[in-house]
Amino acid sequence: MKKSLLIGFVLIGVTNLSYAEYNANMTGVVKDVLTYTDEDKIFFRLENQPSSHPQCNPDFFSIDASIPADRRQAVLSRLLTALATGEPINIGFDKDGQCSHNRIRTHRVG
Repeated sequence: MKKSLLIGFVLIGVTNLSYAEYNANMTGVVKDVLTYTDEDKIFFRLENQPSSHPQCNPDFFSIDASIPADRRQAVLSRLLTALATGEPINIGFDKDGQCSHNRIRTHRVG
């Protein structure tokens, strides 16, 4: 009984470790989309870009290079379509946790 209780507490503790979180949404018009030929990261900026962030440089949102290529391409397509049409897009991002390439980590573009 004591052993299973200890294991339970350890598992609960492990699930509470700090990881990047999708904890905020924002809607705005895409102003810039930056891609690089030597790296897999994607940066973008909204017209109403946040001016501050507790841990990251707020000048751009970032799609992390660790995201599989097919998913990065789908996100890039959505961003470029929003840029071309000038229509607002809604994003999900980490408002106060880990960064992506020292920029605001993005988890959803839609």
